Amino acid sequence: MSQLKKIIVHTRKKFFVLLGMLSLCSLLSHVAQAIPFTEISKVYFFGDSLTDSGFNNNFTALRGFHQKAPTFTTYHGYTWAQYVAHDLTGTPLLPPGIIFPSLNDQMTNNTTPLFIDPTQPAPPPIVLLPNGFNFACGGSRTVAEPGIDFYWAPSVQRQIQHYLATAPAKLDPHAVYFIWAGANDMLFGISAQLNPVAFLQLIDVTTSQIVQQVETLAARGAQRIVVLSLPNIGVTPLASQLAASIGDPTLPANLKNLSFMFNSLLNQKLGAVKRHRAKILYFDTYLALNNLITNAMAGIPTVVSGIPFLFQNVTSPVCTASLAILCQQTSNNYLFADSVHPTDMAHRALSLEVENQIRLWA
Repeated sequence: MSQLKKIIVHTRKKFFVLLGMLSLCSLLSHVAQAIPFTEISKVYFFGDSLTDSGFNNNFTALRGFHQKAPTFTTYHGYTWAQYVAHDLTGTPLLPPGIIFPSLNDQMTNNTTPLFIDPTQPAPPPIVLLPNGFNFACGGSRTVAEPGIDFYWAPSVQRQIQHYLATAPAKLDPHAVYFIWAGANDMLFGISAQLNPVAFLQLIDVTTSQIVQQVETLAARGAQRIVVLSLPNIGVTPLASQLAASIGDPTLPANLKNLSFMFNSLLNQKLGAVKRHRAKILYFDTYLALNNLITNAMAGIPTVVSGIPFLFQNVTSPVCTASLAILCQQTSNNYLFADSVHPTDMAHRALSLEVENQIRLWA
């Protein structure tokens, strides 16, 4: 972990130019043209556990938690993607208390072929849901495989390729495509304690890979693509836990800087993407999360779409389970479910922020 501090010093000059790139957020939004919510025909999601609506739909049931949704958030909660899909297209949310796996899940699509490693235990069986539109899977990296924690998780690239294999030759121009990737790539770099050069290469490669997925969708006719940035990893419980375990109080700040570097580079590259008439919206998750935390620490609610969100704990996880997919607690005004995943309450705030940006963009 001490290598992370060296990264910041080693690359400070190289990334000075990126400090001015934040203005591209508004630039990318202004490029897009109006499309009312009523004209959004469908939504599609690709990503990792932050977006997953239940890919491993037998995971909780096999562990005796039949009423816990197989998602990485708090009990009886939903992810931002589920809220957005419901609000934009009317797709129903599964009611609390149902038994999983559920064939009534209209959102999840878990048919992307898994990454198979014969040296590892077999992945848990899943009940196939072929008709959904959320291909995200917990553990997925952008392109690299195996996944994080869930080694069998298909990469985001594999998810998109699988979707395109059966999609029309020209994609629906009124659909909106969401990509949120890169968090597990960063977690891989942190856990591997990559040296400064290798970590910079990881950031550069991963951001380019995300842009490649955007270009792939655009080349097939997608005209509305939303790309979410990384959150500030430095404010997660994981960052403080790691700092305490290795005795390095500067680690959270270093992870904050790495997150900023990643997002700045991603934003820069999206500005130069081959658009093929596509409109690209960069959503600043980093800023949205920081606003929730800053306001909470000041005792001020963050009001989103007229709904006040006042988090009473923004530093500790509410779940007693190590992974939120097995969480038996509700949000209880906490921001974090486990060491990295948001609670249902945080997901709802995020979903409304995303919708507001689409509304401004749309």
